Amino acid sequence: MLLISIGDKTESHLIAQISAANVCHLTNASDLSNSLKLKNECIEFMEKSFASKIPLNDIQTLDKDIALQILQNSVYKIVSTQ
Repeated sequence: MLLISIGDKTESHLIAQISAANVCHLTNASDLSNSLKLKNECIEFMEKSFASKIPLNDIQTLDKDIALQILQNSVYKIVSTQ
């Protein structure tokens, strides 16, 4: 896998641009660029979107391991609050 590092300024700019239209692509890009902060922000955005039933564009393109992580996080939160 090819890893491309992005700088802090670019990462901050991308975080500010997260939306339902691009979050899946940004999440995949964060994984490829090893950008943990961007990835965590994207995951948090998606979790809130799922809880609010906000549809996300291109959800089928989301990396399957990341999708599983989000599912596990949401199940854990549900179980912990009961």
